[in-house]
Amino acid sequence: IGRYFIDFVHPNDRNIFASQVTKGLVTPKNTNQLHDEGQSQSELYSTLFCRIRRYRGLMNDFKVKGKSVNHVPFQLKLSFKNISDNDGTNIFLVIRASPICSSFEVPNEVTKNDVSFIIRHIADGTIEYVEPEAVGYLGFLPQEIISKNVLQLYHPEDLMYLRQIYEVIVKEGTMQRCKSYRLKTQNGEYLKVETEWSSYINPWSRKLEFVTVKHHVVEGPTNPDVFQMVTANNEPKLTEEQKIKSQTLIDDIIRTMNEVLTKPAEIAKQQMSKHCQEFASYMENFWDDLMKTDDESPAAIHAPENKNNEEDSIMHGLLSSYQYFSDSVSSTDTSLS
Repeated sequence: IGRYFIDFVHPNDRNIFASQVTKGLVTPKNTNQLHDEGQSQSELYSTLFCRIRRYRGLMNDFKVKGKSVNHVPFQLKLSFKNISDNDGTNIFLVIRASPICSSFEVPNEVTKNDVSFIIRHIADGTIEYVEPEAVGYLGFLPQEIISKNVLQLYHPEDLMYLRQIYEVIVKEGTMQRCKSYRLKTQNGEYLKVETEWSSYINPWSRKLEFVTVKHHVVEGPTNPDVFQMVTANNEPKLTEEQKIKSQTLIDDIIRTMNEVLTKPAEIAKQQMSKHCQEFASYMENFWDDLMKTDDESPAAIHAPENKNNEEDSIMHGLLSSYQYFSDSVSSTDTSLS
């Protein structure tokens, strides 16, 4: 009591914690209006994952400084609460912390139910989104895995197969659930997943923007504690030749995502060309019809100058442009009930 909570948060997670306290509560995930005394007037909360320091107890002596500092992953739910007393109203930050445990209990555990999580990465392999459900299976917190290169998480021996998958994705746009391959966890081990693949092609640049993967967990890692940090003892050892081969395959996959002409992009190009041709043909026919109307209307051309004939101006397009505009607006607007 009396200590700052942020002192117990892992140093690498303090920025995300401070950011969620400010930004997360401005755009809350849930709002329930409450008016009971002691309750918050607006129950706004924000969730995040972070590691909290484990308590170092006094066992046989008072040498606490010599003991190693361990942090445990938690999911936090943050909210503000107004409490009134004789001194006035004070605002408190309420933190509900739930420990996060590994989703696996035994080595190489085979999943009985269909469990999955989604990861999205851009064309150079950089991860830009991961579902919270992935935390218990990979051992990485969202802020740890975002901005990592997903290709570095693939097992080196599976990169040859994955290069073929990315070639199919880039050319076809999607791929159904593939056969199993290995994905690295926080502790340096690998779990087995089967993946559904999809991609987004920018219709203007006709280049691949990002790939969305839905991983179905098939088998857990040899070490079921996915949150255990990698050490020199459990870090996978690769020979220099294996490292060069892995990096070559990774470079090939990145080159495939950025250079290979995709089938969806070619379809988008053809559709855009077709629309342009149709529009040009429409404007050409419209102009020809308008010229014919002018040639076949001598009365309108030789009309007396002192006669103000609105109908002639309508026929010559002064009002038809407005009418076309108003019709197009009415066809796209949606009435509000």
